[in-house]
Amino acid sequence: MRNSNSQTAIYLDKINSAIEKGMIAKEVVCSITTGFRSVPSIRTKPGLNPYHASVADIGYGFDAVQGTIKRIQEGESIPFVLEMLVFDLDTLRISEMQINPNFELAVEGVETELVHISRFLHQQIKESITEANRLGKKLIGDNWEEIIRKVQNIQAIPRL
Repeated sequence: MRNSNSQTAIYLDKINSAIEKGMIAKEVVCSITTGFRSVPSIRTKPGLNPYHASVADIGYGFDAVQGTIKRIQEGESIPFVLEMLVFDLDTLRISEMQINPNFELAVEGVETELVHISRFLHQQIKESITEANRLGKKLIGDNWEEIIRKVQNIQAIPRL
């Protein structure tokens, strides 16, 4: 990483903080989607399973980023540590891109308070992921794009 150890620590803490904000919104979304099962018009709509999968992917992505950060902060010697962090952050970005289309498929033709709240929470999730990626790019610097090119071929892009 191109920064001093103290700068790296600050960036990692900020990335972790952005992820925490997104995780809170994601947890509420999970609770709301459980409530969707009781709304007949949503329960029978196609697309609910891909939506649940998108929310789960984001949850796993948040966990992956935090796990990588924790390992770095604890001083673990990790081969390809930069690649891991970039992979985790960028894969989380890709997962976020799936949430809105899958959600809109699940709620097509339905407008309820839960739907409006979910859209608001999706925006908060997106903002936290965007911020975490922005900070990651700042931390890694010019190597970010080079690393992206290395890890792209193993990301789950075909699901888009």
